[in-house]
Amino acid sequence: MIPDRQHAIAVSKAAEEFIKQLSLSLKAVQASGSKEDFERLRKAIGQVVGTLEADLLWPLYKQHPDLEPENLKGWEHGHEA
Repeated sequence: MIPDRQHAIAVSKAAEEFIKQLSLSLKAVQASGSKEDFERLRKAIGQVVGTLEADLLWPLYKQHPDLEPENLKGWEHGHEA
């Protein structure tokens, strides 16, 4: 996928920060938006994050296992341990 370790680190950090920012935006909408807005955003973010993880991060972590965050290690996510 991304054989160069430095590029893999950059992609991993960018994707993880993107997920963090999406999560923060979801919390903000939950706190101050309507339930309908929150549910629509939650569903959209879930689809985006799921695709990002399945198609980018998990293959990247399989290639560079040391980049996988500690809080994700041991989770079943579609690849061999």
